[in-house]
Amino acid sequence: MPLRFALLFFFTALPALAEEGELHFAELGQCTLEKGRTIEDCRIGYRTFGTLNAEKSNAVLMPTWLLGNSGELKVHFGDGSSPLHLVDTTRFFGIAVDSLGNGVSSSPSNSVKQHGTAFPAFTERDMVEAEYRVATEVLHLPHLHAVIGISLGGEQTFVWAVEHPDFLDLAVPILGSPRLTAYDLQVKRIEIEAILSDPAYQDGNYTAQPPLKLANLFAFMTLSTADFRNALTPRDTVEAFYKRAEAPLPVDANDRLWQLRAAAGQDEIGGRPLAEAARAAKAKFLVVVSKRDQRVNPQPALDWAAAIGAPAYASESACAHLLMLCDAAAVSARVRPFLDGQKM
Repeated sequence: MPLRFALLFFFTALPALAEEGELHFAELGQCTLEKGRTIEDCRIGYRTFGTLNAEKSNAVLMPTWLLGNSGELKVHFGDGSSPLHLVDTTRFFGIAVDSLGNGVSSSPSNSVKQHGTAFPAFTERDMVEAEYRVATEVLHLPHLHAVIGISLGGEQTFVWAVEHPDFLDLAVPILGSPRLTAYDLQVKRIEIEAILSDPAYQDGNYTAQPPLKLANLFAFMTLSTADFRNALTPRDTVEAFYKRAEAPLPVDANDRLWQLRAAAGQDEIGGRPLAEAARAAKAKFLVVVSKRDQRVNPQPALDWAAAIGAPAYASESACAHLLMLCDAAAVSARVRPFLDGQKM
């Protein structure tokens, strides 16, 4: 699941949710980043669901998607009564973690010492390292049963498996990629440039949130397919659709830009052959993609699965990157048994 503006429609259609976990903050002091800079007063938001067993062996961690927060992830934790429940909290101890830059964890918008454009650039590896510190230093977990993530969270799932190969048993990247393709980079570049070129953005030194109409409309377009949009939006209602799609988001523009730049740098393959990188990650994988995804190309994730003989589900849904809006039942029907240890 991707941008928050798409989810505003999504969540208004959901039934009442199970009791959500309380928001906590892990105070990490300094977070040293991959490129050498440091986040001061680094803090990470997180919520927990279910009960940690005595062996501390049933923890399942879920990072947030682009601009998402841990409160929005609560819909994926529950007793299995909803197809949206990816993690059965009657069996597993679920951890929803706010990724760096999402406006809850340390971000350009909420940092006191490094506010706005003074906030250092971070990578997805930096996101994962902060989350690893939450798991080990704050929750005192010796191991994770699984990491599962959607979109940006799915990309972080690949990072977890590569950077901490002995710390997790299972990895479930959904709509993620181990490395962005040229098309994916093009998508990120257009959205980034649309933000930078908005006159109201003012090089990140705005005093009021810029509207970012073009960036919003473009991002909305990449979330689904032409078939989905045409079926949902009759031609004579397109102006009303523009009004909704171009509307300002309830997120900070610099937070959005910093996370987009982190996503644009995603690469857990490096100079190695993809198969070599995949084999170096010791976790067992279940890969979930959308064949029609226009935001994250599914092929690298499918190639990763093929290289290690991992099960994969490639949805044909016209929802594309909004996969959990249309195909949640098929996804959860695969994810839950995989987390339970059933052979796929």
